Amino acid sequence: MTSKTVVTAGALVRALEQTFVPAWAEPWDRVGLILGTPDTALTGVLVTLDATAEAIERATLAGANLVVTHHPPFLEMPERIEIAPGPAGTLAAALSSGVAVASFHTSLDRAPAGADALADTLGLTILGPLERSLESVSVVVTYVPEDAAPAVRAAMAAAGAGRIGEYDGCSFESSGTGRFSPRAGAEPVAPDTGSGVAEVRIEMLCARNDTGRVVQAAAGAHPYEEPVVLATDGVRARGAARLGRLCSWNGGTVGELAAQVGARLGVRPRVWGDPAAAAAHVAVANGSAGSLLGEALASADVMVAGEVRYHDALDAVSRGLAIIEVGHDASEWPLVSVLAAEVRTVCGPDLPVIAETPRLAWQTMEDAHDRG
Repeated sequence: MTSKTVVTAGALVRALEQTFVPAWAEPWDRVGLILGTPDTALTGVLVTLDATAEAIERATLAGANLVVTHHPPFLEMPERIEIAPGPAGTLAAALSSGVAVASFHTSLDRAPAGADALADTLGLTILGPLERSLESVSVVVTYVPEDAAPAVRAAMAAAGAGRIGEYDGCSFESSGTGRFSPRAGAEPVAPDTGSGVAEVRIEMLCARNDTGRVVQAAAGAHPYEEPVVLATDGVRARGAARLGRLCSWNGGTVGELAAQVGARLGVRPRVWGDPAAAAAHVAVANGSAGSLLGEALASADVMVAGEVRYHDALDAVSRGLAIIEVGHDASEWPLVSVLAAEVRTVCGPDLPVIAETPRLAWQTMEDAHDRG
């Protein structure tokens, strides 16, 4: 008889962060373990779209003590934690019931599986990512003896350096000669006898938030008394981890696409623009699409998104881009399946994982009539 594997909240979140990398999130966002104790042993996990007091209650009734969501319970910390509507009530409910909350918001939006989810659900052919923005990074550089390079590189990677998209341990090395003159009391590892010391320059990228840890890790693993570890700010073009998708569709017009989108998501879409216009190239975005309208205008006939601001939609239509709005939540429910699949992979078969089915927060009066 084998014993069941015990999964803690912290271990699960750390594993999920390998797929939904915190550095991919927007600076204003809140991702990771928002509420709870990392060493709490899990009894079950509820995966849903929104972290609300009602979700906490559903988790408790199901015997789960962790809620994993796309949307965090808050972006700005409430001034008080009390039984009340909104984020304050969510925190109060979680604390009183002992339920932890972990959220993966824009880090999930940018993860390849997350960015693919809506387009896959809609039956579109993905051509590639839509976003063309730059990612803020730090470049950490150090100079080490050749035989010490593997250990220093490994220490930097363990602290968060070297993750670029779907690749780990990324680094660049070049060989050179280091020169120095030790002062009285110095004990150099490799004395410079006049011809210099063979060294390796190691360069690795990391998220800005990880810079301090990476610098300290490099210094700690370095054999020199006075290691030189430098960090500079930089930007890089994003790779696989990008928002939105550009897709192709062979179904016909904007109106016909809207009908397919509505049937796939179970909603009544709102269409901006000419329903009879061609819809060969489709931009797809989870949730609010304002930041991706420029890319969509440059490459697509129509954009499918959760929501677009009124004046942005008017401007897009005037420039020849039709808009199909499906509702913020409807566009992001496919992400719940992505989250749940990853949670199940990490937890294995022994821990109950409940993936909630779509619960739209709104309806049209036609919907209300149709549902009786």
